[in-house]
Amino acid sequence: SQKPFPQKGGVADWGESGGAGAKAPGPSGRMVGRTVTWSAWSKEDEATGGRALEVAAPREEFEANDSEAAWGSRNMAEEASGWTPSAPLLARVGSRGEDINKESSREGGEASGGETASWGATWSEGSDDLPIGAAASTSPSHLAAGRTAALWPGVGHERKLPPQWQARRFYKYMLPLALVQLVVMVVPILGLFNHEGQKFGAQLVLFLSNIPPWLSWMVFGMYSLTTVVNYVYHYFRLAGSEAVPVQPGFETSSRPLQHVVIVCAYKEPAEVLERTFESIAQQRGIDRAPIAVLAAEDRDESRHACFAALQQRCGGRLSRLLLTSHSLSEGEATGKSSNENFAAREVYRRLVDSEGYDPFEVIVTICDADSIFSHTYLSHVEAAYTGEPDGRRLIYKGPLNVYRNFSDAGLLVQSLELARCHQDAFHSLMTVPYPYSNYSLSLGFASELGFWTPDCMPEDIHTANKAMVNSFGSRAVVTIPSVICNDLVPLVADRYEQAKRHQFGSVTELAWLGALLTETRLRLPAWGAVLCAEASRAGSLPGAMLCLAGHLLNAALVVALHQNWQDLTPSATTALSLMGASAVVQWTCFWAAELALWATLLQQFPLQRPSFVRWLLLIAVMPFASLVNSLLFFIVPTLHALYHAAFVGELAYVCAPKGEAARGLAPGLDKLSPRGTRSSSPSSGVSGL
Repeated sequence: SQKPFPQKGGVADWGESGGAGAKAPGPSGRMVGRTVTWSAWSKEDEATGGRALEVAAPREEFEANDSEAAWGSRNMAEEASGWTPSAPLLARVGSRGEDINKESSREGGEASGGETASWGATWSEGSDDLPIGAAASTSPSHLAAGRTAALWPGVGHERKLPPQWQARRFYKYMLPLALVQLVVMVVPILGLFNHEGQKFGAQLVLFLSNIPPWLSWMVFGMYSLTTVVNYVYHYFRLAGSEAVPVQPGFETSSRPLQHVVIVCAYKEPAEVLERTFESIAQQRGIDRAPIAVLAAEDRDESRHACFAALQQRCGGRLSRLLLTSHSLSEGEATGKSSNENFAAREVYRRLVDSEGYDPFEVIVTICDADSIFSHTYLSHVEAAYTGEPDGRRLIYKGPLNVYRNFSDAGLLVQSLELARCHQDAFHSLMTVPYPYSNYSLSLGFASELGFWTPDCMPEDIHTANKAMVNSFGSRAVVTIPSVICNDLVPLVADRYEQAKRHQFGSVTELAWLGALLTETRLRLPAWGAVLCAEASRAGSLPGAMLCLAGHLLNAALVVALHQNWQDLTPSATTALSLMGASAVVQWTCFWAAELALWATLLQQFPLQRPSFVRWLLLIAVMPFASLVNSLLFFIVPTLHALYHAAFVGELAYVCAPKGEAARGLAPGLDKLSPRGTRSSSPSSGVSGL
C-alpha cells in the first residue's frame, strides 16, 4: 500500500480534523515492567474512543544484545488494524531512551499534524515505563519521516508527489501542445504586418519608421547597461571562489555539517573514478572529512575492483568510503535517477537510522563519475547553507562547466558548450536557476522530497521542480560560485543523442506537471509558479518552441528587409543599426567574460586548452555556429523527442561517451586532479571502509 493511513477516514478526513494534539492513526506502544503492549487505533474508532486492538508481548522479544538500541516489530497490530504502511515500522526501546528524550520535543500520544503522525519518547532514570515513539511514513526509506521524527523534530513528512509513470498519459498531448504554441506565437505577428492589403515588408518598414530615434537610443542604452551590470555582478561573484570562503557569523547548528558525495557510475574506467574521488578527498575549509559513496550498478562486474582501487588511493583521507550496488527493480528506469535514489536511501539508513545523525546536518552532493571538484566546492556549499536564514530546504548548485576535455571536440561542439556553460555561469538575474548534473541538498530535505524519482530521466531538473512544489512555488535553488568541472561529449553524432535525451527530459517534465495538477491538491497559484519556472528554463519545451518561432520570424524579417531596403527611412535605419550594436555589446561581453574565466577561475583545473588559432576560429565562426547549433542540438532533438513521446513512449537511457571513454585513452592520474558519465540503473547492497 502507498497510503499512509487506512482508506477509511483517509488523508482528507485527517486533514480536516487532525492537527497538533490530535490522536494519531496507527499503532502506538508502551512498555510497562517486562511487557510491551502495542495499541492500534484507527480513525473509525474516534467516536467511541476505543482502540481497535491491543497486542502484548514479553519485553525480551523486543530487546537485543546491541547496547546501542533494541527494536521491536509492530506487524501484528498493524495487520489487525488494517493499517498498512509501505514498509514495516519499528519501535525503539533500550539504552538510548535518554538520548531520545533529549532530542524530542513532542509528548507521547500527540500528532505532529498534516499527513504524518509522530510520538515522542520519554524516559525517567530508574523507571521501566517508556512510551515508544514512531510515525507513519509513505516511504520505503527506513522510517524517513517515521522514527526520525521523534529524534529530529525538524524532519517533515515525505511529500506525496506523482511518479513519472502517472505522467505518461500526457505524453501524446505534448506534440499538439507544442504545435499550438508555435502557431499562437507566429501567426499573430505575421498577421500584424500583413493587413489592409499591404505586404509584410511594407508594413515592417512603416513600423520601423514610426519608432522615434530617442526611443531607439533609450532602449539600446538600457540594454547595454543591464548587460554590463549583469557581467560585473557575476565577475565579483565568481572571482576568488577557488579560495576557502569566509563562513557567516551565525550557523543553523552548533555541530559541524557532514558532507556526503554520491558519485553515480556504471562501467566507468578506474582512472576516471580515481580522478573524481581524488578531488573529493582534497576538499578544504570543512570541519569533517567528507563521506564518499560509489553508487554502482549491480550488473557492473568491475565495481568491486574499482572500489578496492579507490580505497587504496583515497580511503585514508575520507571520513568514510561506501559502495552501493543497485539492482534495477520493477517500475524503475535505467539511468542516474534510480541509482542515486537507492544510494541516498542507503546513506539515510546508515547515517540517520543506524547512527543517529540529524538528517539536516548531513549535506548530500550528487555528481557524475567524470566530475572534478574545486578544492573549495563543499566549503562554499556549507557557507551558503549556513548563510541562509534557513538553508535546510534549498538546493545548492555551482556553474555548469564541461571544459575538461575541450580540445577533443570540433568547432560546432566547442561553440555549443561555450554558449551553454556561459549562459549558466553568467545567467540573467531575473531567471530561476536550475541545477545540472551536480548539486547539493540536505539529506533531510531529500527525505521530505521522497528522495529521487526512480523512473524519471531528467533527475536534476525534476528534483528542483519537486523542491519548488515543497515550498509552494517559491524558488528553491541557491547558486554558489565554486565549480565542478566535467567532460563534454566530443563527437557530433554522440552529442546529438545526448541532446535528444536532454530534450526528451524536457518533454516528460512538462507532462509531469500535468500529472502534478491532476493528482495532487497543490494550489493553482503554486502550480502556476512551478510551470512558469519550468517554461522559462533554458532548454525547456516551451523554450524550444519559442526559439523555433524566433528563427521563423527572423527569416521573414530578413527577407522583408532585403526586398524593401530602399524604402527605409532614417528612423528605421537608426533602429536597425542600434539592434546590431546591441548584438556587438553582447558579443564583446561574452568573449571578455570567457577570457577572464579561463585566465582566472579555471586555472585550478587540468583543462585541455585550445590553441590560439582555434580561439580565433571560434570567435570568427561563433555567430554562424550558434545558429546551426540551435537547430542541430536544440530544435531538431526537441521535435525528435516530441515524436518519440507521442508515438513510441519512453526513451531508452543511452550514455554518450565522454572524455577518455570517447577516445579510448586513460591519462595519468597525478596530472588530472585539480591544482588548488552518466549513471545507469538501480542496489541491494552497501559496503564501506
